[in-house]
Amino acid sequence: MTDSETGGGSAAPGLVRWDLAVSFAEADRGWADWLIWQLQDAGRRAIADPLPAGATGAAPVAAALRAAAAHAGQVLVVLSAAYLAAVDEDAGEPATRTGHPPRLGELVAPLDDAGQTERAEDGAEDEDAGVAEVAAADRESRDGDPGEVPVAQLVVARVEDLPRPALLAGAVSFDLFGLQPPVAREWLRRQLAIAPTDGTAVATAAPAGGAAAAPSVAAAATTPVAPAAAPGPAAGPALLAQLSGQRAPVRAVAFPASGGVLASGGQDGKVRLYDLANPARPAPFVEIDYGSRLTQEWVRALAVSADGTRLAIAGDGMRLALWDLTDPSAPEQVYTQRGHRHYIRAVDLSPDAHLLASGGQDKVVALWDTRRSGPDSLVVALTDHRKGLRTVAFSPDGRRLASGGDDHTVLLWDLADPAKPTRLAALDAHRDTVYAALFVPSGLLLATAGGDRLARLWDITSPAQPEPVAELAGHRKAVTALAVTADGRRLATGGADGQVLLWDLTDPAHPQRATTFTARHGEINDLAFSRDGALLAAACAGKATVLWSTGSALAATNH
Repeated sequence: MTDSETGGGSAAPGLVRWDLAVSFAEADRGWADWLIWQLQDAGRRAIADPLPAGATGAAPVAAALRAAAAHAGQVLVVLSAAYLAAVDEDAGEPATRTGHPPRLGELVAPLDDAGQTERAEDGAEDEDAGVAEVAAADRESRDGDPGEVPVAQLVVARVEDLPRPALLAGAVSFDLFGLQPPVAREWLRRQLAIAPTDGTAVATAAPAGGAAAAPSVAAAATTPVAPAAAPGPAAGPALLAQLSGQRAPVRAVAFPASGGVLASGGQDGKVRLYDLANPARPAPFVEIDYGSRLTQEWVRALAVSADGTRLAIAGDGMRLALWDLTDPSAPEQVYTQRGHRHYIRAVDLSPDAHLLASGGQDKVVALWDTRRSGPDSLVVALTDHRKGLRTVAFSPDGRRLASGGDDHTVLLWDLADPAKPTRLAALDAHRDTVYAALFVPSGLLLATAGGDRLARLWDITSPAQPEPVAELAGHRKAVTALAVTADGRRLATGGADGQVLLWDLTDPAHPQRATTFTARHGEINDLAFSRDGALLAAACAGKATVLWSTGSALAATNH
């Protein structure tokens, strides 16, 4: 087999022969092999590019990175204690040590032994050429400045919980340590899906999970607001605005404060705050950075405190954040903590915002005391769910919690002692995933939404023995979102069919559908009413937040 067939051999001047070169210390050969396996399986041409034996110091490592960048579109750096030692920086003791990739032996490699040997031989040819380049560059820079590092082409994968060296400052980074194999594989492929492949410069991303940096709040760019279309039927809501300037699907919406502010969170890792002084033309306040679009740290969920001054954010960064919105134009982060081992898909705040509940894809429901800091803020971790969580909700008095998810079950918890929650009941709520659950403000009624295309109402007057009250049918696909007005008389359901249904709950045993309308921006990920019930917002998969006035629709059922 020729070099041209395998991609091996030295690259001709000016010709990039590989998609990625994996730069690593020899002690991390296992990680490098696993990464290359994943890259090849994803259709990327990758080659091992170990640091030269005996190379120590920033100058030779920088030279090695330049040499790798010369024959690959990107350089994936396996950052570990061994790599830091090669850069000649003190790694310290890692908070999380992973001496091997995610259980190589448990994966079915797509290459046979011959294929692996062939790759190693190809790599050896390039390594020989690379060593010569490194040696030449090393001689030029050993006693001086290490020289420029191709930051625009670098992607740093941390395999231990260690700080990045100054040499790699500014490079896009993500974490692979402490993850189960399927999670690590998905996380890696997410990064590669959005990382540049032509060496062009990218916006600097904050190091994922590294040393805490000052939380970012940026002045919001003007968001295109589509003109409102003509109102629908007489009983239907009036479309006020379509905020379609987001660069990614919108996952969550909330109304902090008294309803004069709208918050939306998206898959680009940002939460946007809008001034609703004129609801027909929401004006951007600021953007809060939860995670980086480059590292695919989606915002998954938002929650607000009863007084509207606190906003909780959770998502794929496996991090919780609480912001003070007393002045929405200058939000201040007051709490942040990592703790889940997988994406956080649900969050809620107790009425006084002293407790924060989170639910993760790691099957854990966690309670956090937001008045504390660090790991000590974890009050309790509940592991009763058999699959990942999709929703958590406090009761209006904060004494109970509902949790639900992929196991089709909703669990009710008594929080009289938050450190020792008591499980009150387990509801076989739906025949598919439970996407949402919330308490109606009276506290005696629970609403749930499921992948079986139904929303359900439950009487929890006796919380240990919940009774089904009614089924709300009408969606053609999964019901993915719920919202209720502050007086508990109106409920909105949103679905994967892009439809929103408004329901009159005056008689919970016989709920009446008030109206049905379409967001026109794909499936509904989340819904929220303003505090006076006059506005309804939807987070849509079609990269838009839609805002309606519900006055006419709600009045139509107020006989």
